[in-house]
Amino acid sequence: MKKSLFYVLIFSLTLFSCKKDPEIEPTDDNELITTVELEFTDSKNVTKTFSFQDLDANSITPPDKFESIVLDANENYEMEVKVYDDSRKPRVDVTEKIEEDAEAHLFVYKITPASLFSLKAKDKDKNNLPIGLKNTGKTQGKGIGKLHVILKHQPPANGKRTKTGNEEIGSTDIDLEFKLEIK
Repeated sequence: MKKSLFYVLIFSLTLFSCKKDPEIEPTDDNELITTVELEFTDSKNVTKTFSFQDLDANSITPPDKFESIVLDANENYEMEVKVYDDSRKPRVDVTEKIEEDAEAHLFVYKITPASLFSLKAKDKDKNNLPIGLKNTGKTQGKGIGKLHVILKHQPPANGKRTKTGNEEIGSTDIDLEFKLEIK
């Protein structure tokens, strides 16, 4: 009898202690992204494209393509990001979805060392917050470093906007670190 009472007590505690916390309920899901293209156009209107591609979308296996970025020193660039889901045929242009739902997306760029390249978002959502699909930047002197590309998914929660321009909020759709060389 004591043993069965013990099991009922444990079951009851487990049942009542597993309530889901209703504090934050996002209204949409993350995007599936298998391909990221970074297009850099210099002041002479020459465009170079550098890609990341992981067709199986499995972070455990190596990507199919992960190109290093090579840019000219002391040059102004316009940089545009294009993202796709190649797991479906025909491929899905996720860039369009991000543009349509700009209030829930934020691209963050981190350059190491910061002295290599400055990059700033040109595009803004309807709340005047950066999106980061279209950017402007300037390379400095020659060197080698990294360009960290992060796409934060910041959908409304409980009917309230969560995107504030802060990268700490939301979940991550993209987190890539490209090798960057300024020649």
